[in-house]
Amino acid sequence: MKRYNAYRLFAGSSGFTLVELLLVIVIMGVILALAVPSTRDVLTGDNLKKASRQLMGMEKKLRVEAVRDQMDYILCLDLPNSAYWVVASDMTPEKQDEIKKRPQHLPSGVVILDIVGENNKKQSADEVRIKFGKKNICSPAVIHLAYEENRMTMVINPFLGVTDVYDKYIDIFVTGSGQSNTR
Repeated sequence: MKRYNAYRLFAGSSGFTLVELLLVIVIMGVILALAVPSTRDVLTGDNLKKASRQLMGMEKKLRVEAVRDQMDYILCLDLPNSAYWVVASDMTPEKQDEIKKRPQHLPSGVVILDIVGENNKKQSADEVRIKFGKKNICSPAVIHLAYEENRMTMVINPFLGVTDVYDKYIDIFVTGSGQSNTR
């Protein structure tokens, strides 16, 4: 008799119907469809933002290492190939050439349009060098990046260790004090 009562207790409870299960699956699918693209953009970002983060990270790293090692480091930017490498001021020319053969590249499709240096000369070809000194001072530079139709301007401040980033191409020139001004 106890078995019969236990069976009856469970037989009366109902589970989920097929319609309820399908409804939950559809709702979860809609939520995932809406969440995945925005999550993917946050996690991966676009190539232009990746490139700016890559260069800002390198700038911060070189500032710290120059002070720590009490040595000047030079960030070399190969504009036609959108590549870069780092050399130390005490390296031999042979060692610098060896390092130049193994550059790091910016994300695919990102190009360096031009770089404005401390002499306010806009350079859009060849190689540009930005020096990071052992006294936490670097060469001022304005780097213009492009990816498809998007543009970005990065302003490296020589004294503050802060890089300003603008989501468009801005003509900026460097004053004698190393500060930047728009034209």
